[in-house]
Amino acid sequence: MPDAIKLTCRCCKRSRDYDRRVDPSLPSNVAAIETDLCDHCDTGDFGSETWFDAAGKQIEQSRP
Repeated sequence: MPDAIKLTCRCCKRSRDYDRRVDPSLPSNVAAIETDLCDHCDTGDFGSETWFDAAGKQIEQSRP
């Protein structure tokens, strides 16, 4: 399991690494997360995120 997850903003395409240890509740097979808006693009609306495994396959979010 890699120590970092790749975060990517769908709006501006900016990406960065996210330390997996910050959120230990993320499933171990999550390798990348796409968000609606990053901290630069945020308009105050509620965003959503999509999780992907290392092969690029979408992972269902089942945590509360």
